[in-house]
Amino acid sequence: MADRKTARELAKDMKEISFSEFIATNPHLVGFESSLKMIPMSIHEILTNSLDACESAGILPEVWIDLKSIDEKGRLKRYRLTVRDNGPGIMPKNIPPVFGKLLYGSKFGVRKQSRGQQGIGVSAVVLISQIKTGEHAVVRSSTDGRNTHVYELTVDVNKNAAKIHNACKEKSDGWRGVEVSVVLEAMFSSRIMEYLELTAAINPHMALHYDGVDEKDRLDVERRTDVLPRQPVETKPHPLGADYDLLSKMAARTKHRRLYDFLKGEFDRMRPDIVRNIVRSCKDTVDVDRPPAELSRKELSGLVEAMRGVETLPPSPECLSPVGEDILIKGVVDRLRPKFIAAVTRKPSAMRGQPFLVEIIMAYGCEADFGGSPDPITGVSVHRFVNRVPLLFSESSDVILKAVREAGLGRYEVVPESRSHVFVHVAGVNIPYTSESKEAVKAVDEYYEEIRLAVQDCGRKISKHIRQVKRTEENLIKGKKKAVIHSLLLRELNRFAGKKLADLAYAESFGFDDSLAEVVSQYHLDVWRTAPRKMKREEAKGAAVAA
Repeated sequence: MADRKTARELAKDMKEISFSEFIATNPHLVGFESSLKMIPMSIHEILTNSLDACESAGILPEVWIDLKSIDEKGRLKRYRLTVRDNGPGIMPKNIPPVFGKLLYGSKFGVRKQSRGQQGIGVSAVVLISQIKTGEHAVVRSSTDGRNTHVYELTVDVNKNAAKIHNACKEKSDGWRGVEVSVVLEAMFSSRIMEYLELTAAINPHMALHYDGVDEKDRLDVERRTDVLPRQPVETKPHPLGADYDLLSKMAARTKHRRLYDFLKGEFDRMRPDIVRNIVRSCKDTVDVDRPPAELSRKELSGLVEAMRGVETLPPSPECLSPVGEDILIKGVVDRLRPKFIAAVTRKPSAMRGQPFLVEIIMAYGCEADFGGSPDPITGVSVHRFVNRVPLLFSESSDVILKAVREAGLGRYEVVPESRSHVFVHVAGVNIPYTSESKEAVKAVDEYYEEIRLAVQDCGRKISKHIRQVKRTEENLIKGKKKAVIHSLLLRELNRFAGKKLADLAYAESFGFDDSLAEVVSQYHLDVWRTAPRKMKREEAKGAAVAA
């Protein structure tokens, strides 16, 4: 029998670890569990930071990505990844915490659409790089175009803080922006190019230059629009998304002394009639005359229930920045060269008070392809995006793919033979990702239903177009048959009459004038007057009767 331990002895084994140490031992939580995902995920984290910085500063982004093989380590190789942008740069004092401290950033808890949320991404790249290779990250930043501040750093996992190994200044020669260089131990993946192509498609305001491991591994995408995305505006909390913790914090810091004023002034889309309904429904459990800061825990819980039970307006869409159908199409047409494109933008909806909307582009009959392979169930290539960022991994657990598969694309003739691509973009606040790696969206009902309806709307447009094309083709075939039959008849009539009896007016009267030139050329039936003239109605009618 094992020796028994007392509570005091067990307490000695307990210790606290930093968040950096936790991620260092669990890299799969931030998407770095696979050597194949190492490079695409690292590019993703650094590139999205560059795009966010440029757009926030009102700068059209231009990004240079360089990936070079250094040496081989068994089945893996070491690569040096360098990403450089033309953004506003980062102030020197902020460089160490931005790149060397996890859970440090400006997006956490902000109620507006943004690519990043937790302040983990780019610092996680630095952390994983040093764990796998022992190499330091090198960060260059210039905010004025004259001087570049250079930091060589790693993450101190015990303190969750940056450890600076070297810092200096260089001449900038007019360049402003940020450059990040890390060493990665990874397997090369074809999905690198797929990620870059999809990022360029969903962000046509960006110029992208990728210099890969060899001459074939190159990509240059020029900017296709000079219009920056509309910057979303942070909105107030919506009553449907309020819980006890949020309400207690807001009540503690509010300046309003009345519950009515507190609800109307601190929450989104609160009309006077809605506020009165909430106050009326909770007056039995809440002292509505007391200042909000003095409400008890029980009263705050009653207020939360009242807010959830009253019908309210949907959240404000100002906190969202959708791509827009025109911009989405610009990003797709050049690459895929489809026969037809259908686009749908749904009205904003909400999930637990957090606004979101869905945009769909369906490209039918494409001559070219993006990277990746079609979905094995629908036979259609499905491309997933959230807040202008492509999602490459964890497809099976994503609500986007689930909704597309169950939308019934086959009913709209969007089948594997059609070589179709479906682009689904979700713009939202506090997206319910399945994990911190932000690779997939949870299968929540609100997201599923909006995506499914949007796909079906697009499918109906495609189906309508296909029917129109088929009718046109059928009419051309019918016209061609008419032209052949009438030409053969006229050949005999012309022989007896000794002249050509009919011209284009005759063909127009029978509705096959569009097919006449093709028939004459193909079958050499030179029986029509080549110089068309306006025939009198009686003459055309007589020729028709004679035929």
